[in-house]
Amino acid sequence: MRNYTGKITGLMLAMLVAMVTLMSSCKDDEGGEEPGEGSELTITAIDPATARIGEQVTIIGTGFNPDYSQNEVKFYAGETFVDGVAVKKYVNATLVSGTSTTIVVIVPATAQDGHIIVIANGEELESSMDFVVNVSLDNPVLTSLSPTNGFPGSEVVITGENFGEGIEAIEVKFGETVATVSGVTATTITTAVPEGMTEGEVQVSVSREGAAADKTLSYTVNKIPVDVKTVYWPTIDGIHKGVINETGATITNIYPTVDHTEAGSAFGIAVDAVGGYVYWSGNGIYRASIDGNGTIETVLASDNYVFYDVALDPENQMLYFCAYSLDFGTAYINKVPMDGSVEEETIYEVSTDDEFGVESIKLSISEDKIYWTDGSYFRVMTGSIDGSTDAVVLFDEVDGLYYPTGIAVDSDNEKIYISNNGVDFVGTSEILVGNLDGSGDLEAIVSSGDYVKAPYDMEIDLENGYIFWMNSQVPANTSNSEVMRSTLDGETVEVLFGGFENGSLFDIEIGEVLPE
Repeated sequence: MRNYTGKITGLMLAMLVAMVTLMSSCKDDEGGEEPGEGSELTITAIDPATARIGEQVTIIGTGFNPDYSQNEVKFYAGETFVDGVAVKKYVNATLVSGTSTTIVVIVPATAQDGHIIVIANGEELESSMDFVVNVSLDNPVLTSLSPTNGFPGSEVVITGENFGEGIEAIEVKFGETVATVSGVTATTITTAVPEGMTEGEVQVSVSREGAAADKTLSYTVNKIPVDVKTVYWPTIDGIHKGVINETGATITNIYPTVDHTEAGSAFGIAVDAVGGYVYWSGNGIYRASIDGNGTIETVLASDNYVFYDVALDPENQMLYFCAYSLDFGTAYINKVPMDGSVEEETIYEVSTDDEFGVESIKLSISEDKIYWTDGSYFRVMTGSIDGSTDAVVLFDEVDGLYYPTGIAVDSDNEKIYISNNGVDFVGTSEILVGNLDGSGDLEAIVSSGDYVKAPYDMEIDLENGYIFWMNSQVPANTSNSEVMRSTLDGETVEVLFGGFENGSLFDIEIGEVLPE
């Protein structure tokens, strides 16, 4: 019998080697082995080829290290000069993920249009195609509204990003109603609540040339309040008049500084509704028609004072004002006839350490008393309207006063309201009430927060039961201002007027006050 074992074994071995070789070849042809180290380094695409700073880009090619963190990607970043020779600069990109054929990176902040460099497995390759930085604006981004509530006609400032700078490109809607845009910067839009808006919560939307913002913001359209007094206040732009009627809120600059230089330095203000005049203090004391017509008269001109607040006694045709000596060493409470026909008379002198002294004064004609705030010593004081009695301290820092900036007197109920501007010092801002004779404790009826922000001055409407104050910093540490109103118990608080700057002292149009 013949032995075929050796021949069969050899044949089988040869067949086995051939099969392994064929399988290996097939595997290579099918791309089953992931190329990496040892593969040729190539860049075949940049996806997308145009992107914004901070967006992700995928680099496609071969020969990348499968451990993406071991690769390095650089974007062109302009040129620099070395010994007078221009040299290209590149900036490293942050790596996000990758494989041996892809690397995902974030476009660096200083990237410019140009080639991309990949360094992998000891090799370096510059792309043949350009990457382009997209410098167009992304969709608008909304951050906040200020204020977040108000009446139809009230100004609203929208804060965010990517607004551009063209008013015509921006559309603002309160619900489905298009609002008027009065100003645009890259980060702010100034608009107003459309007239005729129904009270309640509404969503504010923004689009720029059809590109919608990332979200909407909630705004509350307040119910048109009843019994609103006309409000007057000075700013560096002039004397302003705020009116609320059934259609909403309107603000008019009745004596703009650009036309009336006497209004540019205005600080204190008082209204004689019966006589038809608005008075204000600045470089002197002036008066003009309450409706914004006519000429401005000088009631008192003096180079000896720095003028602050004013208060009126229409019954006796007297005007009271507080002022400082030029060195701010002394504060004065003076009076002068409302027509300026007689020289002023000093009824009280108050020593002061600085210009945070007498700022706000109020009269109680029925009591023949005058009340004022003293910011130097954190106190509220009272005296007689003729200066015949010594001044008395009603409340001071022992009672929790940080910086009293305004007062309102309710003689009928023997109460005094105080705006406590603690934000300028170490305390909180709040609206306080206490007994008119200084007895007992002060009580906060409106606390710091959305409603009380660096408050200045106060007024009172006893006929309808409201107190008013000026928020001088909305938000904190800004010059944005607003006029607020609250019921005497602090239960209902409303923003009456907003969207203006540098407000401090103000007055409301009471009308004729009959003697008791």
